[in-house]
Amino acid sequence: MSNIISAVIAFSVVSVSLPIVSAEGDRFPYPHNYTYVHGIVPTNFTQAQKNADLETMWKAWRKAYLTHRGAGKGELRVSKNGAKGESISEGIGYGMLISVYMANPGNSGKADFDSLYQYYKRHEKIMNGTRYGLMAWRVGPKNEIIDNWVAPDGDIDAAFSLLMADKKWGSDGAINYRQSGVDIINSLMKWSINKPSFTVSKGEMESSFTMSSYHIVNYFPLFAKASGDPRWDKVIAASYKMYDHFYQLNPMTALTPFTFMVKDYGASKRGYNYGYDSSRVPWRVGVDYLWHGTKHSPLARTLPDTNARWLRGVTGGKPANVNVSYELSGKPVGSHRDPRVTVPPITVGSMVDPIHQEWLNTMYAWIRVQVPGATTGEATPSYFGDAVMLSCMLVLTGNMPNFDHLAAPASAAPPTR
Repeated sequence: MSNIISAVIAFSVVSVSLPIVSAEGDRFPYPHNYTYVHGIVPTNFTQAQKNADLETMWKAWRKAYLTHRGAGKGELRVSKNGAKGESISEGIGYGMLISVYMANPGNSGKADFDSLYQYYKRHEKIMNGTRYGLMAWRVGPKNEIIDNWVAPDGDIDAAFSLLMADKKWGSDGAINYRQSGVDIINSLMKWSINKPSFTVSKGEMESSFTMSSYHIVNYFPLFAKASGDPRWDKVIAASYKMYDHFYQLNPMTALTPFTFMVKDYGASKRGYNYGYDSSRVPWRVGVDYLWHGTKHSPLARTLPDTNARWLRGVTGGKPANVNVSYELSGKPVGSHRDPRVTVPPITVGSMVDPIHQEWLNTMYAWIRVQVPGATTGEATPSYFGDAVMLSCMLVLTGNMPNFDHLAAPASAAPPTR
């Protein structure tokens, strides 16, 4: 393991120092050591070891993908391929999510979070004088916007992370975290929610097709609460209506497609298989169950449970055997393997039922020795797979509670909002 980590450090072209940042008044510093209200956790390692696994992975991810190069003063970005790679809004959202949960007074998490948000904010989509309040999708390595389209999943993660930042640090400092999060939520409702279907749009305003992975149901209840906009309840209902369609279509797999047509859930020319993008669905829906049970739909448990059963069968109980792409029926497409893309989200999905305890432990044992930025077995360095894997590790190790559900420790200074 130590040799692999050394290889990552040698391989990396990104260098970001780790300043210790004061975060007095942090009501929820890492580690969180949280017991979810619903579901199970890996039991083959102690909590201390799981925290150590997460910290090791976070440091390697940070070394491989975070950089100040190509960002403005006081900014930080998540690069797709070292310091020379572009950044996309999705990556900034992942970076904010990871940083807000990893932050404590003894590490760089808060500084990372604030710097990533400044980068997000400065690269707002502006077209014909109209400000969208959402980040432009692609930014080049020289800090130039190269695609002014909006991909809302990054904005959704950013908005949620800002609400969590408000719970941790309050909003009376240099950044009003809460208002910044609410502003993004309102912009998402205006520009990125199809109406009257209330599916999440592929792009801005009305769209004929969308992506299943945009329907991040675990966050939307908090969006409704924070913004005071009850239409987010319609987005939750529309999301689960979509998930139910694909569950009924293939009840042995419950796999969802990359893209689908908003009107009838039919195949989009942009791709209909389960793969890189839609692989995130078991993670997002699984967290909805861990936080809320079946409050929003029985599918919060049934869909990720079915995904977990299917993956165990198709891989023979060996995580490394997973394919990158499958038809919705579960038939593999091609032979390309990159388990970091597919395994971690379904590992989170397996947390919804005790029947998966052995399978959950097996998958966690595989994930914990993966090193972002390094090749291990058939798992290769991938900005996307490594970011998703680390985000899932937050959940798996008991370090992704919804702070909105928690009471602040009596010893911590309360936030101002």
